[in-house]
Amino acid sequence: MASVPSKPNKAIDKSVEFVAKKRRSIVTFSFVICLIAVAAIGGYYQVMKRQKMQSEVKTPTTEVEKLIAKDLDVGYPETPTEVMKLWGRLNQCIYNSKLSDEEFDSLAKQLRKMYSSDLLEQNPEEKHIGKLRDEVEQFKDDKKKIVSYSAESGSAVQYKTINNRDCANIKISYFMNTGGRGYAKTFQSFVLVNQNDRWKILGFKNGQQESTTKEEATGSEE
Repeated sequence: MASVPSKPNKAIDKSVEFVAKKRRSIVTFSFVICLIAVAAIGGYYQVMKRQKMQSEVKTPTTEVEKLIAKDLDVGYPETPTEVMKLWGRLNQCIYNSKLSDEEFDSLAKQLRKMYSSDLLEQNPEEKHIGKLRDEVEQFKDDKKKIVSYSAESGSAVQYKTINNRDCANIKISYFMNTGGRGYAKTFQSFVLVNQNDRWKILGFKNGQQESTTKEEATGSEE
């Protein structure tokens, strides 16, 4: 006698289906939790990395560091007088400070950013920096030191049009300790040209050196 097929147990099927759904929910939930954990860990390490990088970025403190860090592409001096003040500041640092080769080159390149395109063409970088290095070494061998400097301002600055270019004539004075031989004052005369709304050095020449007093040398204002 043939057996009669048993009827499907709907309760069991529903139970199995419920367990399967529960397992899928648990797996999905676990996967989401893992993703959140990975994202959190990644975010944590990114924050720590940024904080480490920020802590490693040294804030300029010395005059050398400040001048090297100065972004002349963004914060270029606005007037001929301000250009000359920065010129004097850079030269005082270059001639007086004990610099590494890298620091010397960086400061010299800052000077070159103040050159007009004409002057840059006449003074190739490698030749210019080499000549400047020789001059600084001789200056230090003579035990000289730039004590202070002063740039002309106001009506002392003469503005002219030369070959259809706006130019300015201005002088800067250096006061130096001449290595136990007293104090001296030296002039430099500059011609600046307005190039793309920035006053750049077109040319300059050294004036005569004359004796001065310690009071004048140390009392001059930048």
